[in-house]
Amino acid sequence: MGSLNIVIKLGGHLLFGEEVDIGLVREYARLIRELYDGSGKWVIVVGGGNVARRYVRAARELGADETRCDMLAVGLTRTNAELLALALGDAAEQAIPTSMEELKTLTGRGKIVITGGMQPGQSTMAVSALAASLIKAERIVVATDVDGIYTEDPKRSRDARLIKQLSYAELESMMQSFSQRAGEYPVIDAVGLAMLKRTRIPLYYVNGGKLEMVREAILGRGAGTIVRG
Repeated sequence: MGSLNIVIKLGGHLLFGEEVDIGLVREYARLIRELYDGSGKWVIVVGGGNVARRYVRAARELGADETRCDMLAVGLTRTNAELLALALGDAAEQAIPTSMEELKTLTGRGKIVITGGMQPGQSTMAVSALAASLIKAERIVVATDVDGIYTEDPKRSRDARLIKQLSYAELESMMQSFSQRAGEYPVIDAVGLAMLKRTRIPLYYVNGGKLEMVREAILGRGAGTIVRG
């Protein structure tokens, strides 16, 4: 496939829902091991999923502020990252970076780097954007539980329409209605979008439950929605 620098952002709800989907975790590990030839820099960023959202809701009810809620969610994303690293075995660094400095060091060793969140106020999409800038990624593949970005929530509206192509300016306009609270970043957060507007790294949104679509996006052949500068 040739040298490829890429960031893959896996929604935590795909693999780590009510129960850990061991079968899907193994399928992702097989796909990634098949495609990664060791010649480029690959970073996989894992989200917190529904478990993180449940813990954040519980923490709010117990009086936690947003910073503490964020830290709780960050810890859970790192736990998810540990599981994926285990599945990838010797193809991946088993140390989970907790800062961009650590991530930079680990990406220079010829293995896939798995990470979760980094700091309060920063979603795993923002981590993906920062990692992509750091390794000069060709694209960020965002694997979620729908086919791409829609005009409205496809889980709530039958009128929702898939958007095949978007500019960053159009995505920024759509973001005005998005919540920025901990655990509630449905597409991208403000920090991640600001970084991507500077770097102009394309985003490839795909349905992470369709492994062939994920493969096509990793190879740059297409996606449900592509966001470009």
